[in-house]
Amino acid sequence: MEDSGSPAGATADISVGNRGTRLIAVEEAFSIPEIVEAAREQTGGRPSMSSGPIAGPLLGPLLDLGPGRIAAMDAAGIDVQVLSVSAPGVQHLRPEVATPLARLANDRVHELLSAHPTRFAGMATLPMQSPADAAAEVMRAVDELGLSGVLVNSHTEGRYLDDPRFEPVLEAIVNADVPLYLHPREPSETLAGAGIPGFTVGWAYAVEVGTHVLRMISAGVFDRFPDLRIILGHLGESLPLLLDRIDDRYRFELTAVGGAPLERTPSSYFREHVWVTTSGMNFAAPVRAVVDILGPERVLFAADHPMEDQAAAAAAFRALDLNPHERTLISHENAERVFGLAPAGAAPGHERND
Repeated sequence: MEDSGSPAGATADISVGNRGTRLIAVEEAFSIPEIVEAAREQTGGRPSMSSGPIAGPLLGPLLDLGPGRIAAMDAAGIDVQVLSVSAPGVQHLRPEVATPLARLANDRVHELLSAHPTRFAGMATLPMQSPADAAAEVMRAVDELGLSGVLVNSHTEGRYLDDPRFEPVLEAIVNADVPLYLHPREPSETLAGAGIPGFTVGWAYAVEVGTHVLRMISAGVFDRFPDLRIILGHLGESLPLLLDRIDDRYRFELTAVGGAPLERTPSSYFREHVWVTTSGMNFAAPVRAVVDILGPERVLFAADHPMEDQAAAAAAFRALDLNPHERTLISHENAERVFGLAPAGAAPGHERND
């Protein structure tokens, strides 16, 4: 597996140029009215962390796929957004509802890319409740719609991607040659104790997704799918800071209980298969630490619009103490490489390694 990732999906080729270095933001959310309405019907109109934003101040920006979104990007100096449906996507809906809505959302992204090919790229949303439908939608979204990746909002009905039922989806993602963005949602019942009121987003989300990735490593998912590429937001959900301790205690624990070890250390799986983004974490000290731990080739900029103020996130990123090489990689070159986006000035078009 190549460290740099492989080109795939839609392209974006313009730099606004009003803030210097090209800036591609890779965890930027949207929704469509039909998903909002389905969530309202299923929950009786009661907003919650598990139903997604079906009301409140975030709803307007999420639904805006028009001039307002582009104007806000211009004001923040963000050249390209890589779009994905806001958590929990369609993964909390009934399968017969989720599958057509996932297709509709992906069609809407394709329409936006067709109208503004220099400003947007997209990740597919998937009906993970129906793995066969999800696998088929991966291939349709990449081959027919030109999307650049897929996003899964952690668990589906309490199941994680170490569950064999999801192997057809992982196989489709690898065959499509696109990355899988593993995004948080409210913790499953297994981790429900982490959802402390007031700390769900700041803490429980990281516990949920960090645990998910470790489950995948422990279950040998990356041995079975050696070309699988994962992207984690929020600077890797704290895992980069813990890699040395995880390796050390992993050896200790297996020695104590006599367990069969993995083929490699946990950190080696992480370093080979995982990229991280700065979404919600454009803070000087943790960004510097993660860049030093993983290397600048493994870090991508994200604002997390509209959950975070994208103008503030972009300004904070520009203020980080990065050398020119690091800044160029993190601001746009890594995104171009991992998502297969054309560099600024190149002609838009669908790229894929076959």
